[in-house]
Amino acid sequence: MALILHAATALCCMNWIFGIAGITFAVRAAHARDRGRPDQAEVLTRYSWYCLGAAGVMFFVMLVLTFVMFTQAGGWIQQIVPVVNF
Repeated sequence: MALILHAATALCCMNWIFGIAGITFAVRAAHARDRGRPDQAEVLTRYSWYCLGAAGVMFFVMLVLTFVMFTQAGGWIQQIVPVVNF
């Protein structure tokens, strides 16, 4: 259980890191485009899409893991500590 929570936390943190990096690359690409450097802007835009795509995939995985944990948490707890409902 602790390993699963640790993995979910790592995915959550990586999601934010990739999202922030993607936004940063997008802003830098806009500045490069405004300064008349289209080649640099194109590369930065590509990096931005890579990072935002990775953040999107990780967000989707995190969402699926959240729903899995919501539906399975009772079964996991029942395996650790048997609880009898009256």
